[in-house]
Amino acid sequence: MDLTSVRSHNDRTVLRLVRSGAVSRASLAAEAGLTPQAVSKIVARLIAAGLLEETGTVRSAARGKPRTSLRVAAGGAHAYGAYVDRDELRVVRLDLIGEVVSSSVVPLAPMFTPADVLDALAPLVSADEKVLGLGIAIAGPLDFTGGVVSPNGLPGWNAVPLRELARERLGLPVVVDKDTNAAVLAEAWRRPLADAAVVFVGTGLGVGLLLGGEVHRGARSGAGEFGHTTIQLDGPLCVCGRRGCVEAVHATVSGAEAARVLGAAVVSLVQLLDLDQIVLSGRKVLESPELYLKAMPEVDVSVTSYGPDLVPVGAGLLVLGELY
Repeated sequence: MDLTSVRSHNDRTVLRLVRSGAVSRASLAAEAGLTPQAVSKIVARLIAAGLLEETGTVRSAARGKPRTSLRVAAGGAHAYGAYVDRDELRVVRLDLIGEVVSSSVVPLAPMFTPADVLDALAPLVSADEKVLGLGIAIAGPLDFTGGVVSPNGLPGWNAVPLRELARERLGLPVVVDKDTNAAVLAEAWRRPLADAAVVFVGTGLGVGLLLGGEVHRGARSGAGEFGHTTIQLDGPLCVCGRRGCVEAVHATVSGAEAARVLGAAVVSLVQLLDLDQIVLSGRKVLESPELYLKAMPEVDVSVTSYGPDLVPVGAGLLVLGELY
């Protein structure tokens, strides 16, 4: 889809307000601080682009004729989200309101290369006129602005310009971000969060941070490397090259002991950043959610409702964020 059809900040504001529940042209004008005439033009343009649709009428408390209600046209556009894990590629297709339309999982061979990932992505992603783009989530470190990745634990992936490679191969707009940032974005899309973290425990371990309602990436896109903070001096060797990292210590134990290791680290994270909420996710957590919840009695903690598609959903929402 040609996003030049959504031509201005005001267009995006109107879309965001409709998604949030401002369902009439009059309420949009009031919320956005625009004239009724300007809102009518914007709405007409968005309807013509297939991004909004009229759904009927709503009665106003004030006198006057009923107002036509609006909603985001869920099928008006789509975005893809992909998660490059250390052993698999997971891809989802989202509609315009962020719901999963389809989902696919492809195993990745040990020591897979960037070319292997692109080969696996190509048959799962189509560049039709309704597709806005592709978001790719992968372990850090990475450069968010440049889409250059050097993920820990993936030999041969040093300074890979993944965004440009994927854009050239697939013919789509592409954005690349850390898996943990995508995870916290997905949680914030579904429910209000202000100062929170998603603790992601899968083949690696990290956090996505939401501070003041915004994803916190840090000065060099390196925030959230929670798994590579030291919890045990002279502990086991980690994939990052240091010893005693939370990720490495957690990987050497299992069951309740693993949950206790993570619980101790999470309590320190909450004390450091004064977070309101902690959301747990990732394969290890989803295998035994109650075990991990019991290990963190001192914090407001929950387990994600997204399940295994959390990260690719967040990656797709990076693309929808260009509209909202």
